[in-house]
Amino acid sequence: MTTRKLAALVLLASVSPVALASHALAEEVTFLDTITVMGTRTAVPVRENPRSVSVIERSEIERQAPQTIAQILRDVPGVQVADESVAGMQRIRIRGESSRRVTILVDGQEITDHSTYGTPLLVDPSVIERIEVVRGPSSVLFGAKAIGGVINIVTRGGADKPIQFETGGSLYSASRGWQGFAAVSGTLGQFDYRFSVGGDRHGDRDVPKSRWAPSGKLDDTSFHNDNLYAHLGYRFGAENNHYLALKAERHRLTSQGWPGTPVAGQDFRIDLPKRDRTKVGLYYDVDRVTPIIAKIHADAFYQTVERVFENRVTVRTTPTRSVAVNSTSEDRIANYGGNFQIDLNAFDKHYTILGLQYLGDTLDTKKGSTTVMTGFGPRPVTTISTSRDKASIDTLSVYAQDEWTLPHDFKLTAGARLYNTRTSLNETTTAARANLPAKDDTAVVKSVGLTWSGLPNTVLRTSYSEGYITPTLLQLFGSTTAGGQGVTYGNPSLKPETSRNVEFGVRYDHQGLVLDAAAFLTRAQDYIGTTRCLAVGAACLTAATAASSASYYVNADKATTYGLELLAEYRIGESGFTPYASGTLMRRKLDFGTYTTYNSDTPVASGRFGLRYEGRWDTLPYWADLFVRAGSGSKQTYEGTGGLVTDKSPSWATLNLAAGASFGPEGRYSLAVAVNNIFDRAYRPTLGELPAVGRSVEVTARMKF
Repeated sequence: MTTRKLAALVLLASVSPVALASHALAEEVTFLDTITVMGTRTAVPVRENPRSVSVIERSEIERQAPQTIAQILRDVPGVQVADESVAGMQRIRIRGESSRRVTILVDGQEITDHSTYGTPLLVDPSVIERIEVVRGPSSVLFGAKAIGGVINIVTRGGADKPIQFETGGSLYSASRGWQGFAAVSGTLGQFDYRFSVGGDRHGDRDVPKSRWAPSGKLDDTSFHNDNLYAHLGYRFGAENNHYLALKAERHRLTSQGWPGTPVAGQDFRIDLPKRDRTKVGLYYDVDRVTPIIAKIHADAFYQTVERVFENRVTVRTTPTRSVAVNSTSEDRIANYGGNFQIDLNAFDKHYTILGLQYLGDTLDTKKGSTTVMTGFGPRPVTTISTSRDKASIDTLSVYAQDEWTLPHDFKLTAGARLYNTRTSLNETTTAARANLPAKDDTAVVKSVGLTWSGLPNTVLRTSYSEGYITPTLLQLFGSTTAGGQGVTYGNPSLKPETSRNVEFGVRYDHQGLVLDAAAFLTRAQDYIGTTRCLAVGAACLTAATAASSASYYVNADKATTYGLELLAEYRIGESGFTPYASGTLMRRKLDFGTYTTYNSDTPVASGRFGLRYEGRWDTLPYWADLFVRAGSGSKQTYEGTGGLVTDKSPSWATLNLAAGASFGPEGRYSLAVAVNNIFDRAYRPTLGELPAVGRSVEVTARMKF
């Protein structure tokens, strides 16, 4: 399939989880009516939001059998999934930006990761009430990592009855895996509660035979998760307008890393035996405080991430000579912070929010490397090295936004945030860095959006927004090794990455036709890349490292991204049939200083289109969905040892079918079946994602009583 044909196909095409979620037998409601706080930090319908936003409701999550949250999001326009060859640890890219440049929130509180790849979405799908996505830079309202966008995962509260039990599970033929959960929840007077336990187990995935997997089995792609979740809430006050909640969760992941296509004379293996996240959050909200004070919100949280990374590579130079390198990294990240926000109706036709936010991160990393050289002398030569670094970053920021209702159906929303960031290396075993001073950085980012609803059934929107992301502690002070390719050193002189984004959009809803389209342009600079150590400096500390194959992080790269995003559906009268479409056309140019390329592992076109049916058989509601997912393939160009190298993944398209029904009193029981990749096509959506499974079946069942 050529890129041009695929682009035309995508423009006709695709279902979004947002569209499907809002349709479950409620034919007068569209996804544009969904209320969201993302994009503005105030509750507005999607149709009136000046930003590109998507909302995925609980009803759609329950229809799927998602192994991870990322799979729920893959059909949102502008969103790509990345796992960097580690099964079960999927991340999200938005508008071509790497996962490191996407802010991940759980109940509005940030998960930070301080890794090269970004924050994985490690939350149990069964505890999610809804997922909100903002596409494009959002650092004004949602913190200093949101160049690509923001994902806010809202977890569940108590059921509306005194006690309710829920249980469910899924089976996956491609990995011979399973996923299950059980929960109890309810409301007793002013209190509500929810307690949940869940887990999954997956083996190595089956894929069609291809150059990535000649045997049809993708080795080292097994993983498993274990989850615990608790929610306690209390509503009080004369008008029941005060709400206090405590939430706690623990997620544990064990996974393997796919070694890639085998290389003669080399044995490569990655294991992640531990990836644990524990979080406790406290939340307080009060509405209708006074005629001037519309709302007050406050929250605080403490979170830890503990991870172990093991990398083993053996290279045989001759039949009797080999070099084996075993590297390990044990990291502990602690995040803590809070947010205070007040919403004001102080002036006529103005709605103003003021906020204060603090986020503190610490990274304690221990690294070890053992090199064994065999056959180069009478006995093996072993070299052992260890290091430890402990660093911290503290970010204090204030933000403000005003929503001004203007004459002639215009609404102007403008905001700004002032950041002050302090980074420091608290402990290190590297003597040359022992006395590095702490570093302060101050910056202001801005955004403005305008909507106009002067046309019947139509809202036009435009916005300008800025992105700002501080370097990770790893990039500032750490060091990494992988695959025996040498060390990459941190650079304490790094500057933050920044971006500027302009977008235009339209939303339309009339007589069953719903459209949401956007065009955007983003320019980013001071991207953090790597360069070789050619001289002694703050990053390359000694003559030995400067003369080696080592490298270090620098602010050197730029990016320009532009594209179109489309989400559409048309309800055909009372027939129950709805054709739908979501897709993205996007180009992304990277400037690395020494060369420029559009081969950024960003497909020119991607999307999903299909036909959905909603109906009833007697009193039994059921649904069916026949759809195609497709992508134009991707290319990635990078500097290799002999010059520029380009990797390619070809265009692809898959046919898929899903169907389900609910039955029993109040829809107590539900069952869904999905047949994926019916024609068993071999493909990779992007080079940042594992080869996809072949023809497979997923079955999910749920019940509540």
